Amino acid sequence: MKKVFVILIIVFLLTALGVLGYRYSAQYQFHGSVLQEPKLAAEIVLRADSGPVRLSDHRGKITLLYFGYTFCPDVCPTSLANLKLTMGDLSPEEAAQVQVIFISVDPNRDTPEKLGQYVQLFDPNFIGATGTREEIDLITSAFNIYYKINSESKDNYSVDHSGFITVIDRSGYVIMNWQHGTPPSDMSADLRYLLKNGMPISAQILAGATYTPVICAVTLAPAHVQGGEWLYQHHCAQCHGADLAGNPAWQTKLADGSYLPPPLNGSGKAWQYSEQDLMKIIKEGRNLDKPIIMPAFKNSLADWEINFILTYMKTKWDINQLNYQHGFMTLTPQATPTLITTGTAIP
Repeated sequence: MKKVFVILIIVFLLTALGVLGYRYSAQYQFHGSVLQEPKLAAEIVLRADSGPVRLSDHRGKITLLYFGYTFCPDVCPTSLANLKLTMGDLSPEEAAQVQVIFISVDPNRDTPEKLGQYVQLFDPNFIGATGTREEIDLITSAFNIYYKINSESKDNYSVDHSGFITVIDRSGYVIMNWQHGTPPSDMSADLRYLLKNGMPISAQILAGATYTPVICAVTLAPAHVQGGEWLYQHHCAQCHGADLAGNPAWQTKLADGSYLPPPLNGSGKAWQYSEQDLMKIIKEGRNLDKPIIMPAFKNSLADWEINFILTYMKTKWDINQLNYQHGFMTLTPQATPTLITTGTAIP
C-alpha cells in the first residue's frame, strides 16, 4: 500500500511539472517573427579571414545571420552593436552556444580580411564572411534576403538590403527573424528560451516530415523554390527549357540511341521517376556511355543544391502528376504554396 502511495505521489509531481512546463511554453511570446514553415538552412560555403564558413559547422549552436556591408553608414553598425549587447546580456556559458555571422552582400569591396577586422570592432567571436557574387545571390535567395547595389561610382555607392536578423536553431532550421531595432534584451530573452527549451512546439511539428502526395505543394519552403529556380536556370534550362518544356522532339531517338530532354510535365516521362532516381540521374548522368544527354552534375552540384532543384521542379508539377508518381490515382485540386514574408528592405 505504501509503495502504491509513493508511485501515485511521483506521478502527481511529474504531471504537475509537465503542466507547468506546458503553460510556460504556451505563455512565452517570442519577440521575433516565428516562421510558420521552418526550413533547413542552406549549406552554402562562404569565406572568412579564418577560412571556409559552413553553417553546418555550427550545428549544436544557435546561429544568428545578419546580411549587410562594411560601408553601411548606420543600419549595419546599429544591428551589430545590438547583437554585441545581446551577447553581453547572456552568461558566458549561454554565449558560447550562440554564433553570430555577418555576411556581406558587397563582395567587391568587402574582402574576408576586411570583414574580419570589421566584426572584431563589435565582438571577437563574431564571424564576417562573403563569397562570389553568384554565391551571395544564391544564399540571399535561400534566406529570402533582399539587396540592391546602387551604382553611383566604382568605389562609392550604397547598398539597399534587408535589415532583419535570421535565427537558426541547434538542428539547423531557420525558425525566426528579428526585425531591425528589436531591443537586445528581447533578443537575449528569446535566446535564453531557445537554449533551454528548443524551437517552439508548433515549429517542431511543422519542421518534421510533412510530405504527402496531397499537400506536398503546400509544404514546400518558398526560399528553397527560389534557390532551386536560380540553380535550374544556370544548370538545366539550356536543355530542358526555362518553362520545363524540354525539347519538342524528345521522343525521337537519336543516332546514338539516346533521347533529347523530355518536358517535366504530364506529356513527358521524367516525373515518373522517384526522387531518389532523379537525384542519381542528375548526379551520374542519364546515359553513362552517352554523356551528351543528361550530363553528370556530381562535380558541380552538391546534394542540397539538387534537392533545391527538385523542390523547384515539384512546384511545376500539378498534384495529379505527383499522385501518379507515388502510386495514387486520386484526382485532387491543384495545391497552392503559401509564401512566407520574412522582412522588409532597409537602406
